[in-house]
Amino acid sequence: MRDSEYLRSGQISAEEKAFLESYDPDRYKKPSVTADVVTLTVNASDELCILLIKRGGYPYRGKWALPGGFLMADEESVTQAAARELFEETGVKDVSLRQLYTFSDPDRDPRMHVVSVAYTALIPKGTLKVQAGDDAWEAEIFIIGYDVDGLTFQTEGTMVREADLAFDHAKIIKMAIKRLRSRIKYEPDAFWLLKNKKEFAISELKVIYETILNEKLDLANFRKAFLRDYVDTGRVVALNKKGGGRRPAMLYNMTEELQEDMD
Repeated sequence: MRDSEYLRSGQISAEEKAFLESYDPDRYKKPSVTADVVTLTVNASDELCILLIKRGGYPYRGKWALPGGFLMADEESVTQAAARELFEETGVKDVSLRQLYTFSDPDRDPRMHVVSVAYTALIPKGTLKVQAGDDAWEAEIFIIGYDVDGLTFQTEGTMVREADLAFDHAKIIKMAIKRLRSRIKYEPDAFWLLKNKKEFAISELKVIYETILNEKLDLANFRKAFLRDYVDTGRVVALNKKGGGRRPAMLYNMTEELQEDMD
């Protein structure tokens, strides 16, 4: 029986203490719990990319999947499990994880009833470096594409379609993209993907939005919304400098207030 802090607190009645001490944890059939991480970034060609691992064990051995794994019960939270599995399988660490959704269909894993808590991690452009580890044969950054059959994932010499992914990971990825597309309309999620959050031009941020939405945006309207929502509210400040290039643009910097909103 777990010797919990609540049980030792002295703030419970004798009746409740007796109930807890005699409680049978096997009264209800237990599902297992896993954490899966949808890690998104943007490459040098301004394409939306995702980190996938090739599974080294059964089930779905040799199939591409999201980094993730089982929760170590009584030792960590699901968020800690997500961070641990991401690092163990890909070498990626110190990222901000945002909980996406809980996937709990009874047949989503052929081994048993497994409940997965999915997370999204947004990595700045050009900074994602990976290496396979733990039970992953390979870890690769794939370009996300779209065709008549749904999502595609492509890297040099490899094309994977959503139907080829392990478990229900295509469903998880599609929800993550859909949620991100919705959130950037009212939250600063797109700023996470900027290569340099302290010096960026409006055009750079616009490209990030276009990459996420998979559509072209009008620069004048985007600039107007950016100034209204971020500069006028003091969450982004204009720097007294311009970028390089043939037509130098004003550079901007995120304030601590905006970074706190993103954490």
